[in-house]
Amino acid sequence: MFSGGHAVAAPAKAAVFPFEFIDSSQEGESNGPRQDETDRVKRVAEQVAEFLRKGSIDVVDATPAQAGLKDVKSLKDCIPCATKAAGAVGADLVVVGHIQKVSNLILNINVQIVDVKTGKTVRGGSADIRGNTQETWDHGTKYLMTRNILKDPMPEAGAL
Repeated sequence: MFSGGHAVAAPAKAAVFPFEFIDSSQEGESNGPRQDETDRVKRVAEQVAEFLRKGSIDVVDATPAQAGLKDVKSLKDCIPCATKAAGAVGADLVVVGHIQKVSNLILNINVQIVDVKTGKTVRGGSADIRGNTQETWDHGTKYLMTRNILKDPMPEAGAL
């Protein structure tokens, strides 16, 4: 692309895979999954994708690659699996995330962004939240994305 005689690099493309929920609390062990937490995990992944779009990253549909990951227990533990799947849908970056619940009061949101070609982490971070409400999850996601992951502009596609 050219703009006024200057080459304009294309924005990087990211595949955001569904986030994982790790419930190491006694509540989870006793009662099993809660629908409100399941919904919040999905919402966090959607919010991360939206923050990336606002940060000039193209978010590609990762759904076609998810079938190839059905035997992978945890993407956070198999980054090469995630990068291969993201590459299959034309992404430059793969976004893997998880939320860990220690107790109903202590949770953390984790995001890792990896360069598909090199397998190296280009951004990553964690935000601890206190309280298990939609408001605290939203605030933690916003804090993590604006104060850490996207504090500085993301590199363009050719500069990764």
